[in-house]
Amino acid sequence: MKVLIDLTSLADNFSGIERFALSITKELISNQSRSDIEYILVFKNEVHKDFSEERNNVKRIIVRGKNKLIFNQLQLPLKLATVKADYYFFPAFPAPFFFFNRNAISAIHDVGCWDCPSKNKRYMTLYFKLMYRKVAFGHKKVVTVSQFSKDRISKILKKNPDEIAVIYDGLSDCFANFSYNREQDMKAKEAYRLPKGYILCLSTLEPRKNMKLLVEAFSELTKEKIINTNLVLAGRKGWLMDDLLSNLDKEIVDRIHFTGFVVEDLLPYVYRNAQVFVFPSVYEGFGVPPIEAMSMGIPVISSDAASLPEVLGDAPYYFENRNLKDLKKQIVTVMNLPKEKVELTKKVGVEQAQLFNWKNEALKLRDTLFR
Repeated sequence: MKVLIDLTSLADNFSGIERFALSITKELISNQSRSDIEYILVFKNEVHKDFSEERNNVKRIIVRGKNKLIFNQLQLPLKLATVKADYYFFPAFPAPFFFFNRNAISAIHDVGCWDCPSKNKRYMTLYFKLMYRKVAFGHKKVVTVSQFSKDRISKILKKNPDEIAVIYDGLSDCFANFSYNREQDMKAKEAYRLPKGYILCLSTLEPRKNMKLLVEAFSELTKEKIINTNLVLAGRKGWLMDDLLSNLDKEIVDRIHFTGFVVEDLLPYVYRNAQVFVFPSVYEGFGVPPIEAMSMGIPVISSDAASLPEVLGDAPYYFENRNLKDLKKQIVTVMNLPKEKVELTKKVGVEQAQLFNWKNEALKLRDTLFR
């Protein structure tokens, strides 16, 4: 059996969607219990470094291109049409519009283009609506990352639930196999200029992550002298975030630190040095960052939006989505937890994070879809 996996997205960006594609593929090809499967990995311009090792069960193909839209919708499908496989798996983004194969399996990580369209650029909202309708049409199988997203896909796209497989995200190796290293800890503090104590939020800095609500809560609590700490916002800058710090007093701005993209080796230490992790997102198909924070024993405050209660369980302190007053209340609560309560929160969080394992999810994907 031949299974083609599209990994061309790894050349353009690296968010949660690309992490899913990379991690699930690594586990698929490393498992030797199904000797009947040959994997064909497709890359853009060069083989990704995590797949440089030669394997008997893996063939690698490079497709060259520059313009993202032209590459994805013209060059990639033309190349795919020349490759014979039993299944074609697209773990990051949907199969190209002009790629037609009944054994194409596409991932739809969420349907935010319907559920919160104002949080995306208009042309991107229309683009994904069109692409998702196309890949869900007929009896083609679809992969998603939570039961919440499965229910929304089924309802919006009129898709048979039996044709939608839930494959959760997992913890990256840097968290699952974490071992403290003092030099790495110091390196992270220096590289990202981490203050001594801080509230942390990590995600792409874009509207649906709702950073503005967190900044507002932090500003008000600081002005009211209820908290005395810093705020660290980690992650790549998205769109419409230029006014995030507008209208804030200088004393507040001086307490807000941006790290930019954090490299994987240092990421656990950025979490580990935080006092609390806050995830104010208004919509998530899964929500990896709070799971990562929990794995490091950091108390988590999360909005109760979308898939987050399903994924995070009873481990975090929830606040009502978009509710500034409730968020402030939970920040004060967690910042003042007694020691024994902190230890219990840490224990529950670590246990919840350990439920998400790439190896288990890869086996579930393989045995459910590649038959």
